[in-house]
Amino acid sequence: MKATFALLADWQTHNFVRKLAWDVHCAYGIGLDVTRLPPHVSLKQPFAANDLTSLEEYMMELAPSIQPFEIHLPRLQIVKVAIEGLETGILWLDVQETSLLRDLHNRLNNELAKRFTNTQAAFDGGDYHFHMTVSIGSQPWDVYQRMFKDIVATPIDLRFTPQELVLFVNDDNANLNGGYMTHKILPLH
Repeated sequence: MKATFALLADWQTHNFVRKLAWDVHCAYGIGLDVTRLPPHVSLKQPFAANDLTSLEEYMMELAPSIQPFEIHLPRLQIVKVAIEGLETGILWLDVQETSLLRDLHNRLNNELAKRFTNTQAAFDGGDYHFHMTVSIGSQPWDVYQRMFKDIVATPIDLRFTPQELVLFVNDDNANLNGGYMTHKILPLH
């Protein structure tokens, strides 16, 4: 199993992200697999986990310890990735990093490593880039480039204050886009 923790978007941000995902899918065939999960800002990349009950117990301690804070999404970005041999892209809303977000990411990495084994994940650590995914994969990189050129001028500058922490789990390590489910949601402090 793989697991990860994230902060859920409020309903206004959710609706904006879903409309954007739908619009780019209709225009470019980008795919909707990633929309199976609600819009969120991941606090840590997915990591291997064997004990879901212990993760839930950790979450019960973590959620009330987080004071809600504002998250700023200033712009759209695309990132080139390779998925199953296809050079493709990720369209996301950039999240302006704050010391609160970075501290929370570092805290999760440290606390999970002390409680569980093998919680390291690619892209964790100082280079981790906070974002909110709109679309991933399903089309070659050139389609993502064309799509991004057409929508990059879309005004973004969103702000929201998350009120909920979510635990996503996946029992199918081979399925990047669709294998995760929303397992548990708890309110922040």
